[in-house]
Amino acid sequence: MIFFTDENISKNAAYMLDIFERQHQVRACLDYFDKGTPDIDWMQAIASWNKTETTVAVCGDGRILKNKVQKRVLKECELMFVYLAPGWTNLQWSVFGWKIVKVWPDIVKNVEQARYPMLFEVAAGGLKIQARGRISNL
Repeated sequence: MIFFTDENISKNAAYMLDIFERQHQVRACLDYFDKGTPDIDWMQAIASWNKTETTVAVCGDGRILKNKVQKRVLKECELMFVYLAPGWTNLQWSVFGWKIVKVWPDIVKNVEQARYPMLFEVAAGGLKIQARGRISNL
């Protein structure tokens, strides 16, 4: 599996998770795309990477889900989608770092158990992960 973090999640967090994650790859958006690359562009690109591995978009917020065009592209790409709920982006790095490492095994477990592309939300407070439905139903 390839976990791809968008530019709302720092490269340092992606690098830390890649070291922490022993079974899968974690890649940072800014290692592949220029800053400000439209979400639809990177979503389409990562969806075509490796058809034998599941690609998971891990986003720093859920605004993609409020934009009709971005939502349609996400649905067409059939990406697994994990987004960090409001509150994550306001955390100091030291708090963000330990929280994302603590919740990461649960993120991986939820994604691994999904039988089809799903949408997951990760709460900042209680570090709960909620399945929000199938991507095909967006």
